[in-house]
Amino acid sequence: MIPFEHSGPVITARLQSFEAELLGDLAGQLIVLLGDRTGVEPGGDPEQAATAALLAQLGIGGSESAPLDPALARLLPDAYRNDDAASTEHRRLTELGLVDRKIANANIVVATVATDPVELDEQSAQSWLRTLTDLRLTLAARLHIEEDGDDGTGDQAMLDVYDWLGYLQGTLLDEIERMKGDHEL
Repeated sequence: MIPFEHSGPVITARLQSFEAELLGDLAGQLIVLLGDRTGVEPGGDPEQAATAALLAQLGIGGSESAPLDPALARLLPDAYRNDDAASTEHRRLTELGLVDRKIANANIVVATVATDPVELDEQSAQSWLRTLTDLRLTLAARLHIEEDGDDGTGDQAMLDVYDWLGYLQGTLLDEIERMKGDHEL
């Protein structure tokens, strides 16, 4: 893979076909994982689904309990570590909006990763950066990586994917910073 590069307001990358396929698949899995948290059952009550969708667009709604899945708990952490009541209220009011934004970012990755070369404007580059972060948080939870420097446990291939996502994230962040520096000149 050629690291991200920018020319003017566009950031580009040329991914190998297997890299694009892997990243698209991971982003798709993230969408499914987050979609499970919306609380709307497929084939469920259409009125409930419409109400939940409207509230999510307004950034309102969510579960009253933290996710049991460690990966979702990393993606949707408690807002207040030492105040369960405040965390519950915050989650209840904001979780659907956060999930909706994370899904929208991952959808942008899915839509753009299939192009060759990948071309990102500032907004889609931010979506990529957020999704790469979410993917790394998800994998870190699955690999039992708690903080920087942890080796993690599990399949070596998964650890390699985690490191590769970090490489992508780092090179994209570097190009965003360079692009901003060029605009300041």
